[in-house]
Amino acid sequence: MERRAPKMLVDYAWYQDGIGLIGLVSKVKLPPLNRVVEEYIAGGMVGAIKIDMGAIETDDLEVTLAEPNPSTIKMFGLTNGDEKPFTFRAAYKGAGSQVDKFKVQVYGRVIGLELGDLERKKLTEVPCKITWTQFKMEYNGEVLIDIDLISGKEVIGGVDRRAGINAALGL
Repeated sequence: MERRAPKMLVDYAWYQDGIGLIGLVSKVKLPPLNRVVEEYIAGGMVGAIKIDMGAIETDDLEVTLAEPNPSTIKMFGLTNGDEKPFTFRAAYKGAGSQVDKFKVQVYGRVIGLELGDLERKKLTEVPCKITWTQFKMEYNGEVLIDIDLISGKEVIGGVDRRAGINAALGL
């Protein structure tokens, strides 16, 4: 049993195409990961079960910029095959002095920009949506999730969830 106070996000940094936007990103919303399932019930069953359909629903990643950032706006024109790396790095700290490293990297494209209301003497927040084709999550260097939608890669907790499917397809 694990019993302790939770670790807190003490700081983070956002990188796009290898360039850090330190002090320019006020909020990051990582994409939820959901499996595609179908509800199934048949004769003799007391209730429905959810059958895994072997696919993942992809929702967009969202960041809020503190200004209209030219390098981000230029990425709005990227098309399929032109994906760029977007990286969220965070520091989590609990009791004591140990700091845990949390990292999520996606390869994706900017598909939405809200240039917002422009008002004198106020920050101009620019919400930005990023669609992704590759997603990798690490905690203290351990890869927890590694997904590549196009190549059919899905490794969760070190287990290749598509190994059998890919082998059957000759991949």
